[in-house]
Amino acid sequence: MIDVKIERSGKMLSLCAVGHADYAPYGSDIVCAGASSVILGLSGALANVLTHIELSSGLAVIRCPDTRDSRAAFKVAEKALSLIAAEYPKNLKLICNMA
Repeated sequence: MIDVKIERSGKMLSLCAVGHADYAPYGSDIVCAGASSVILGLSGALANVLTHIELSSGLAVIRCPDTRDSRAAFKVAEKALSLIAAEYPKNLKLICNMA
C-alpha cells in the first residue's frame, strides 16, 4: 500500500508518499508507475521553488511555499492520485488537507 498525505501547514505545502503498491511484481506495477509519474511530475513542475525534495524507492517527500502556482500544481497531483486511489483502493490511500 502506498500511503500519500498532501497537506498545507502554515505557508508550506507538502506531499509525503510512503510504501509500495504491491499490485503487481516489481517492474510491472501499474499503480506504482501511475503514482510515481504524478509525484515526479509534481516535483518537476515545482523544481524552481522546492525547499525540500527526497525521492527514493518507497519514499517521496516534497515541500514548497504555498503560492497560487504551487497550490495549482498540488491540486492537479491531488486529483490524479485520487483517481488512482479510487480505482485501486487496496494499493493507494490518499489523505489531503489543503484547507
